[in-house]
Amino acid sequence: EDPYLIKQMYIGEDTITKVVIPEGVTTIEAYAFAKLTALEEVVLPSTLTRIAIGAFYGCEKLKTINLENVKFINERVFSGCALEEIDLSSVVAIGNYTFEKCKLNYVELPKSSQSLGIGAFYANKNLTSVDFKASKIKIGSYAFAECSQLIDMDINAAVIASYAVYHCSNL
Repeated sequence: EDPYLIKQMYIGEDTITKVVIPEGVTTIEAYAFAKLTALEEVVLPSTLTRIAIGAFYGCEKLKTINLENVKFINERVFSGCALEEIDLSSVVAIGNYTFEKCKLNYVELPKSSQSLGIGAFYANKNLTSVDFKASKIKIGSYAFAECSQLIDMDINAAVIASYAVYHCSNL
């Protein structure tokens, strides 16, 4: 089953500003909250460990979400969101274009991190610093491409794919 076809039409609701997911939930499914254009805050339970493809895709006002217990964040989950700060302290894998075009200033990836997908942080124009605590991590192509303000990156990677920092002229 193609994940792009699971939910063919977004909710597209423009009045919901906050979502609270109850304790016990372990996964947010594909496109569950995509295109909630007024959504500003999401409260996740401590039990949540996985967020499926595009779950918050296009939630252009989403600024606040607690990700500290999430281990797996699939592709395009936060694409186009207004996130400025994130806590990825438990993350193991981040999918393709997960945080593309967000407004992140700083990213710290913990020791548990193993992989960053293609374009994971693509075009985060406010991103200035990235700190990798992981001893070895696989970084996909264009992972930080077009992050024009990126000036500092402390990294020890097992694999860095081509163009990972494409057009990061201040680095």
